[in-house]
Amino acid sequence: MKEALEANPEGIDAVIAANDATAGAASLALLEYGLLGKVPVAGQDAELAAIQRIVRGEQTMTVYKPIQSLAREAAKLAVQLAAGEEIEVTEYVNNGKMNVPSVLLSPIAVYEHNIQETIIADGFHSEEDVFKGLSE
Repeated sequence: MKEALEANPEGIDAVIAANDATAGAASLALLEYGLLGKVPVAGQDAELAAIQRIVRGEQTMTVYKPIQSLAREAAKLAVQLAAGEEIEVTEYVNNGKMNVPSVLLSPIAVYEHNIQETIIADGFHSEEDVFKGLSE
């Protein structure tokens, strides 16, 4: 991120990170350059630290994939496969070598305004953990 900032003195429009840990590292570089909270940063995985950065205005959003939905669907598919049943799919993801039959679930974009009804309502993170130390 530092190299990108140095190579683009006119500025960076946004950071789209592969995951929240990478978004966190990008945020540290933005802080060093006085740009934290000024350049939109997106990550994924809804890590607690990322949710706390969103609340503080240091990260714009994260992508949340509800664990319960993922686990339920994976278990259902595993049982079907174990029973020798054919799984019907309508989606395919190309892995660079072939189109892989896939069951894709919809991810949820989490912003400051929907933290309560997404990750807290699902019990993914507690309200106490998300807002810990923010009112002090």
